[in-house]
Amino acid sequence: MSMLDVHEEALDLGSGSYHEFLLLYKASRPVVYGFVEGREDPSFYRGFIEHLLPAGWSVRMIRSGNRDAVLSVLRTMPWDRFARKRICFFVDRDLSNFLPEAPEAVAAADSLYVTDNYSIENDVVNSHVFERVLEEVFGITDLGNTELKAIIDLFEANVAEFCELLTPIMAQVLIWRRGKARAFLDKIKPSQMFVFSDAKLCLRDEYESAASRVAYAAGAVKLIPSPDNELRAAETDFRDGSGPTRFIRGKYLLWLFVESALNLHASIPKFCARHTISPKVRLTIGAGNAMSIIGPRAKPPASLVEFLNMNYVAYTAETRLV
Repeated sequence: MSMLDVHEEALDLGSGSYHEFLLLYKASRPVVYGFVEGREDPSFYRGFIEHLLPAGWSVRMIRSGNRDAVLSVLRTMPWDRFARKRICFFVDRDLSNFLPEAPEAVAAADSLYVTDNYSIENDVVNSHVFERVLEEVFGITDLGNTELKAIIDLFEANVAEFCELLTPIMAQVLIWRRGKARAFLDKIKPSQMFVFSDAKLCLRDEYESAASRVAYAAGAVKLIPSPDNELRAAETDFRDGSGPTRFIRGKYLLWLFVESALNLHASIPKFCARHTISPKVRLTIGAGNAMSIIGPRAKPPASLVEFLNMNYVAYTAETRLV
């Protein structure tokens, strides 16, 4: 295909990420391809994929910008030209379990992976990964069993409290999504509502009530809070659908993970007699690079392993490239 053909085909489909794919695609090379949403997603997926691929094979991940863009490419992909198992699509579940006519139901395909929970970030926020990050990034090593248990118990309590306190906000987000209101959720900053005291998560006084947290979220995205009866009904739906444990926005949970680690590091002498001062941090971690540091330390969800085996691994096993 000539460069002119590439540009014309991409223009016909109206997709920048499909255009990038056409530029990258080489039929005869040992490469598989994946479309993802945002810039952090490849940090999570690439390591798992390449671990399963045979020697000599690699994966190219194409960032599409958002969930709808990934699904749009999936719907318009000319499968008469490309092998289905070679090209896969990865999207966050988001709040689609609570919405009618979810896009992935319309675009259901064997080559589409939808996260088990709200997003890929939800799959890395757990105590196993937290322990690894404390040791490998923050230099907190040689903890006794009692010390480690106290730290993990505190982290898990922080996560549970955080999810509970954010549930009214997620109920409001659900109402906005159902009404197709545009809410830029990155504008909602957990740091506005939460602080830490000796690594324990605490609410700022002005956000003690659920109504005050919802009002802050609405103001942050420049929308109006819903009436109390609508919020109560949406929160009931959210709770009935395992919302507090599965569908708190992953980026908010990732913030909690990073801040918990930073504050635990600063407070470590209170938890461990061996550490009289905070040890030297081995890697600087923040919102911009958190996923690239934390993601590779997480275990892949069983659903993802099954999906990769059915697609990329099966494709490489049955393909002989020249």
